[in-house]
Amino acid sequence: MARIAVLVSNPCVADARVIKMACAAAEAGHEVHVFGTLGSGAPSFENSGPVTYHRVEWRPLQVLRSRLPLRLLDFGPIKPVVSFLARQLVPYAKYGLFSRVFAKHVAGIRPTIIHAHDLICVKAALDAALLCDAKVMYDAHELEVHRNPPHPFLQKIWVARLERQYGRQVAAVNTVGRKVGEVLAEHLGRNDLAVLYNSPLVGSCPRHIRGELGISPDVPLFVYVGKVTMGRGVSEVLNLLPKLGGAMFAAVGPCDDKTRELLQRQADRLDVGGRFRVLPALPFDQVVDYIRGADIGVISVQPITLSYRYCMPNKLFELAFANIPIISNDLDEIREFLEENGNGEIVDFEDQAALVYTIARMLREKERFIMNEAQLEHLWHAYSWEKQAEKLIAAYDRLLQAEPTCA
Repeated sequence: MARIAVLVSNPCVADARVIKMACAAAEAGHEVHVFGTLGSGAPSFENSGPVTYHRVEWRPLQVLRSRLPLRLLDFGPIKPVVSFLARQLVPYAKYGLFSRVFAKHVAGIRPTIIHAHDLICVKAALDAALLCDAKVMYDAHELEVHRNPPHPFLQKIWVARLERQYGRQVAAVNTVGRKVGEVLAEHLGRNDLAVLYNSPLVGSCPRHIRGELGISPDVPLFVYVGKVTMGRGVSEVLNLLPKLGGAMFAAVGPCDDKTRELLQRQADRLDVGGRFRVLPALPFDQVVDYIRGADIGVISVQPITLSYRYCMPNKLFELAFANIPIISNDLDEIREFLEENGNGEIVDFEDQAALVYTIARMLREKERFIMNEAQLEHLWHAYSWEKQAEKLIAAYDRLLQAEPTCA
């Protein structure tokens, strides 16, 4: 049994990928500690099932301003200037600042493996590993250099340099998709990256989307799954609803009150207020069961950055495992996934006429895109979370072959 420290830059109360990995490691017999930031009303320390959570206050601007020489200048009329300077420095300094806050806490539990999620956590993991001779695994959730919104030019160069430096020092690297992995492998100069898809845990849900909407099985229903906010394509798809007869459109996921109000006003202006709903987020292991029975799933990600163009989002797998036909914007690896599994079509979402036509046709021809037993078996063997967890545990086992001993 190993002691594994998982390091993440959020409170880890809803980060499905991190929580699933932590639970998989614990179920495999490892002792698992998750280190995250304090927030979202979560306690600073708790035991959640087999996983222990440690949450530490993380205020990078405050940490930076407390350091010399800024601390000596942070007074009187010059204070606003210092505040402005500190804000400009945080995007460059946050990696080292995160380490200053977290490395000592991580090293304090004397881990064998430190699993760092996203680039901001890697320096802290490497610094902690020096204190206890642990092995570090970097989990790249996306292409850090190509995040959205895009980094300014100088920050992009800085991020690329840091990721290359840290990514060559760690013992192992995981990422979320094959094409992201290809770009990252070239960037890091490594050929040993592992792909662990962000597949869902499939549990039962006591509720059902059609029941929540109060509609019968014969009402055409297409769904969007994921964070509901402006810029994610929900508003653009909503604009098409007047052209889709009596179809219902539901967005399922976290949504703030302002966005919900804006979308509902838009629906009312389009005279489709009764055919659009924003439904609340569910526990991540209930989403697949909840959305079963929808007719079409919409993936409206815009390929505005390379990270988005190559994305393999959890919503793709949630829709697939619910066996809902998928219509997606033209994104490289999603295109390959739909061709491989025969469960959807690609269309340019900027071509509204083509998009309306494709949604209408797929609603009529949905049986053609529903996977049969053999296709579902292939999907499970290639992409299920159970298979991704097996790859994760195998990666941990490889790191443990020469198990380090903490000083």
